[in-house]
Amino acid sequence: MSARPYLVCYDYGTGGLWWWIMASSAEDISSLYENVIVFEEPPSWWTEEHNRNVARLRLGDDAPGLVKRA
Repeated sequence: MSARPYLVCYDYGTGGLWWWIMASSAEDISSLYENVIVFEEPPSWWTEEHNRNVARLRLGDDAPGLVKRA
């Protein structure tokens, strides 16, 4: 299976941190990172402006707020 971008969010209650992560599946992301929501498709309110402001990562990358499982 080839990698594709998934929208990923860490919701900390009063906001969230967002990334596009390249992975083969949503399960690969959920199994590597703790406490994230993986979206198959962006929410209906997601805009191109949101896209411009979101980091693009590859599975396994580190980013502030993105915590790998022990």
